[in-house]
Amino acid sequence: MAYTTAQALLEEFWDCRLPVDPAYFAERLGLTVKYSYDLGLKSGYLDVETKEICVNATECQERQRFTIAHELGHYCLGHGSSFRDTSNPQWVQQYDPQKEMFADQFAADLLMPALAMKAVIDIRGIKDPVQLRKMFRVSPAAMYVRLKRLGYAHG
Repeated sequence: MAYTTAQALLEEFWDCRLPVDPAYFAERLGLTVKYSYDLGLKSGYLDVETKEICVNATECQERQRFTIAHELGHYCLGHGSSFRDTSNPQWVQQYDPQKEMFADQFAADLLMPALAMKAVIDIRGIKDPVQLRKMFRVSPAAMYVRLKRLGYAHG
């Protein structure tokens, strides 16, 4: 089965517990997540041939989780390998902002499922962004963007 949306992955594999574990979904799709101290300023990349997602081990856990989910997005959306190196002029020429946007959206949808966000905010009454980001284990920026996209934040 092809999973072209985070929602499809969630429906197939998610146990409804928070926080969502993106590495679990990668594993379910036959991908291996590896952590490297040799990535410099790069957050990570997807290698389709080896079926590996490589993540920068020096970054905070929230960033690592988002990177795994982002690379999983590239994989599910059929974007191919995604070694992103903004310091390399050749890569900058191949950069596709639309693919990056789609992968970011996939990551947000996976890590902060709309149904879970709405349940936590509307039913449990937890509206504090700091509490929410800790519950979903995402960065402040990721939570703000998600809250805005779901209509809970303005500006």
